[in-house]
Amino acid sequence: MNKTAAIVAFYSIVGVLWMFATAADPVSATDAVDDSDSAQFLYSLSSKSGTFEGGTLTLSGVPRVVYFSDRPKRVAGHMALEKFLEDWDKGIDNFAIDPPNAELAIHEETEDKHVVLIIERPSVHDDRISFKVKILDETIPDSFGHATLFIDVRIAVYQKPVPKKSD
Repeated sequence: MNKTAAIVAFYSIVGVLWMFATAADPVSATDAVDDSDSAQFLYSLSSKSGTFEGGTLTLSGVPRVVYFSDRPKRVAGHMALEKFLEDWDKGIDNFAIDPPNAELAIHEETEDKHVVLIIERPSVHDDRISFKVKILDETIPDSFGHATLFIDVRIAVYQKPVPKKSD
């Protein structure tokens, strides 16, 4: 066998092996995650008042947790505080493993205050929710009036609403 024939044979074998290796279309790490029913959610909790003591932030008069997702899902709704607490440590991307950043916007008559923090270990009592916090920016007053807590992104699976039957 001459040198040219050997090179052609070598590349032919490599080509056949490559075809068999790629024909199975192996699943990549990104393909292994089925995110068809998942979305990135942001959360918002509006309160009538709040307190900060010993590293614990407590929001009082919180009726519900509002959530919404970005494109392409555009899912929005609200949930009970208890449901929010139940979901805290659920899923791969949960807040117990990776505590979220949050922004506490305090609405006072004289001025608004914005505090950036990390929130952890929530607890719920009636219409109050408390978090252990690490303050990243500014300070939280010992007590305050109306406030909204905006909570960072979380990837979660959602269920598509069932359409209502028309009468």
